[in-house]
Amino acid sequence: MEIRTRSSFLMDVLRDVAAGKLVPASFQRPYVWRRPDVEAFWTSITKEWPIGSILIWEPDASVDVSRAGRTRLGPIEPAGEPKGIILDGQNRLATFAWSLRMPGDPMPDPSLLSEAEAEVWGSKQLFVFDTHERRSRFAHEDEVMGDHLIVPACIVHDSTKLWPFIRKREKQIDISDEAITWLDHFGKAVRSAQCTTTILDRASPADAFDAFRHIARVGVPMSEQDFADAMAWALEDAPAAPSL
Repeated sequence: MEIRTRSSFLMDVLRDVAAGKLVPASFQRPYVWRRPDVEAFWTSITKEWPIGSILIWEPDASVDVSRAGRTRLGPIEPAGEPKGIILDGQNRLATFAWSLRMPGDPMPDPSLLSEAEAEVWGSKQLFVFDTHERRSRFAHEDEVMGDHLIVPACIVHDSTKLWPFIRKREKQIDISDEAITWLDHFGKAVRSAQCTTTILDRASPADAFDAFRHIARVGVPMSEQDFADAMAWALEDAPAAPSL
């Protein structure tokens, strides 16, 4: 077994999923993120904070990857011969895929959605960038054509879709230069979002599962209160953080 670690653009990892090169591990739990998790994930992207790591198993030819993996990640149902199996990072990748789904694109069979997927993504809610409130949030798709500029996350990173959308909206509402600059920043942040990808190359099923159990479960997550207590000495005289 060889272990390789590299920095990867999140968009590139998602393209590998769409091309059928990567599939989620069949033993992983279903999608469980709720809206606060999605909003926190997008805060990390737009503020260019680290967004965690992805663990991928690339077994040798003796392992049937199609049997070890599932056929869907979020709204993406890959078509192709998979090469790698996503052992950890499924919720982040699925959230990114759901967020970038274009309205009108085919939806998976509703009966196949997890409870969280149905709640967060199964309605006519989009993840958007609101230039009036200067924040990213969920919105009903009807709000996108309201009285100020709201841009779906699925087009903010793609100039071939974003600028025609803005030109259309300019005929209906006033759009400030500051709003365009704000959107441009987020478009760049999405395109440049990176994650650490660790690849278990030619690992046996036992080694891959052992690595997953260790990497995904080692340690106890630090709570916000733990962090506040540990950093109290530095935060006493600091200005209050802005509310999100």
